Amino acid sequence: MEPADPRNFVPPGRVTPFYGFVAAVAVLALLVSAKPLIELPGRLAGLPVAFWTMAALAVVCDARPFVPPGRRQSSAVFPSTCFTFAILLGWGLGPAVAVQTVAVVVSGWRMGHAAWRSGFNAAQYACALAAAAAVTGLGPGGIFEGGHLGWSDVLAVGGSAAAWFVANYGLVSTAIRWRFGGRWWPGFRSGLGYELISTGSLLLLAPVLVTAARASAALIPLVLVPLFAVYRMAHLAAEQEQLGALDPLTGLPNRKALLAEVAEQVHLHAERAARGEPDAHLALLLIDLDRFKNVNDALGHAVGDRLLVEVSARLADAVGERDLLARLGGDEFAIVSTGLTGVDAARETAERLVGALAEPVALDGLPLDVGGSIGIALYPEHGEDFATLMRHADVAMYDAKQRSDTVAVYAAESDHNSAERLGLLADLRRVLEAGPAGRDDGRGAAGVRGGDGAALPAALPPAVAGPGGAGRSTGGSARWGARRHRERSGPAHPDELIQRIVTAADPIRRRAAATGTGPDQPVDPIRRRAATGVGPEQPVEPGGGADAAADPGTGPGTGFAYAERTGRRPGPDEPGSPGEITMYYQPQIAIATGEVVGVEALLRWRHPRRGMVDPEELIRVAEQSAVMRLLTRRVVDDVVEQLAKWSAAGISLRAALNVSVRDLHTGEIADQIADRLARFGVLPERLQLEITEGALMADPRRVLATISRLHAIGVAIALDDFGTGYSSMQHLRRLPLSEVKVDRSFVLGMADDADDAAIVRSMIELAGALGLRVVAEGVEDERTWRLLHAAGCDVAQGWFYARPMPAEELAAWLARYRPLRPAAREAESRPPRAR
Repeated sequence: MEPADPRNFVPPGRVTPFYGFVAAVAVLALLVSAKPLIELPGRLAGLPVAFWTMAALAVVCDARPFVPPGRRQSSAVFPSTCFTFAILLGWGLGPAVAVQTVAVVVSGWRMGHAAWRSGFNAAQYACALAAAAAVTGLGPGGIFEGGHLGWSDVLAVGGSAAAWFVANYGLVSTAIRWRFGGRWWPGFRSGLGYELISTGSLLLLAPVLVTAARASAALIPLVLVPLFAVYRMAHLAAEQEQLGALDPLTGLPNRKALLAEVAEQVHLHAERAARGEPDAHLALLLIDLDRFKNVNDALGHAVGDRLLVEVSARLADAVGERDLLARLGGDEFAIVSTGLTGVDAARETAERLVGALAEPVALDGLPLDVGGSIGIALYPEHGEDFATLMRHADVAMYDAKQRSDTVAVYAAESDHNSAERLGLLADLRRVLEAGPAGRDDGRGAAGVRGGDGAALPAALPPAVAGPGGAGRSTGGSARWGARRHRERSGPAHPDELIQRIVTAADPIRRRAAATGTGPDQPVDPIRRRAATGVGPEQPVEPGGGADAAADPGTGPGTGFAYAERTGRRPGPDEPGSPGEITMYYQPQIAIATGEVVGVEALLRWRHPRRGMVDPEELIRVAEQSAVMRLLTRRVVDDVVEQLAKWSAAGISLRAALNVSVRDLHTGEIADQIADRLARFGVLPERLQLEITEGALMADPRRVLATISRLHAIGVAIALDDFGTGYSSMQHLRRLPLSEVKVDRSFVLGMADDADDAAIVRSMIELAGALGLRVVAEGVEDERTWRLLHAAGCDVAQGWFYARPMPAEELAAWLARYRPLRPAAREAESRPPRAR
């Protein structure tokens, strides 16, 4: 993709300094070569046939210089360099400058160079030849005047070749700097290797050519053979390099070419921005085809490849002449759109691409509907390098997919895979791998071992109240709690690699790691209320937010160093700790009798920097990685162990815990639960798993197999968030359920909204007809409690009864709890009038 000013155009604002530099080089060339050129006419008659042969070959070869594929004409290799340098060594500066000037004029005419460009090329070559002649003059003199060449002559030739190269390349690099602006050294360094190989080999061939000319002029044309061989090898190497930057299926540039193009265009657009030009924006557009996998699965990969070729042709027709279209692999394409005035221009390009993909692609008479989702990242607003622009375009593309849209521009709020989230995942892995305190590698007094091989402690630890708040998640995510994390001796196991990546990517973490301090990050109280199920009239319980923020010295990545210094893992409030995971339990009450029949286990993680982590965010982060397996194992172990402790204390409760889609797909959870129940001696009916309709919809066959195994063990299954899915009737009929939980979104409004009240009553009647127990979530006031009793609901849970609390607090709450039975007052239980 050629820029707007590749050869003859000088950007506005650069005309005066550039032409001033060209004029200075021309004057210098005249000064150093005037005398030899004036003396040249008197010498022409005495020049040998070898000179004329070299002169003719220099002009003829420069009529067709070698331009490597994929490079601009400024990178062309001129074979005249070999012949004119040989003429310099053999017959002096005047003849060399004259022949070089004629060759430059011929090549400039053939390549369409402007007059100023040809004039500058002739002047720079004259200066380079003069510098080489000055070095040869420092030698013994008369290098090729006959006799044996000594080492001093060879050194003089090498020095003159180096002087020629330095003078020529330095002048060209400086001219580019004055023409386009920017820093001189990066431009000088970028093409140095290529010029050393191409031009340097021609310069070093010149002494061999002069030596051959001393023997016979007839040997001179033979140099064309090695020159042609070098030309062919360079051409083949350049072609291989170019092929390495192309996609073999579509012939489009690949990721390697895209990277190089973006890097170059970013440099050019930075110069435009520095000059205040309006078209200084660059857009990277990432396209992912929709429904392409369906084509591959249904029709085969051969048809999929043909479809990709057709799509690439359509996209190529839709992009502008200045844009670069590349295929990244699979069904992903990328476009670099340059010279834009802003995001609106990038959107126009995206809309053209959407239009190109709108029409079905006909293959073998079958129309295939293949659309696409496009993400846009703009330079410099969304990134200043290829990696950042690519990642942000990818985020925008997935944002478009999730919103069922075709085009999306990068927005920071859509970037869920941030360095902060990566660090949160690393911290979660650390706290899970550490395990809860109180478990060691030996058997306890009772000889009962947990599922991870740890012993059940003989005595309960002292009660320590943790931070409060209840948690919820929807759409197949788990709502879990985990037991209190206590200090434990032993080696640290942090994910050091992830911590290093996160610390390097996040300036706040870098500063925290360097200074040993981290900013307090209180949890937003509105988000805490939404995540914990606290009604707007309910106070947020203490222990979260700013109260749970980190103490100074809890920057990320410090736990590993702390463990090395102290020989033990830091406690939850010590520097470097990933915090503590605690199990909270919310009572479930039989409405008719007021009896506590069970609890729901809820997950709490008090992070040293972030305070109480939003449970929804915690599960969303864990569910996309293998950390989810560790989290499930931890929760099952803690809940079953707590049930054993309660049973030993004479407390008979049923505990319900949530499982994720990932757990139900593997089926491993059934084996784990069976093992834990047997090891801790807990009856299966004391444990209940809650699943959501979202989890069922993800893969009904595998989920049903796992649920059936759990039902065979004796573990009860509850359908959570009942009424929010799409296939409730089918689930109630087919699944081995014992309970349904009416979602809090209906329960909270039933006291004031007749529609919600009607929906809840219908759910209760339907579940009752099928013999299922009904649990209402989110019971926050007395009127809702009475309405549920009148509707025939079996069990309720919510802040009207009790908030979620740690196991130790729950025991104290049970000791002072007195059953609350609804009064039989018809007027209070009458539902609101329907609209």
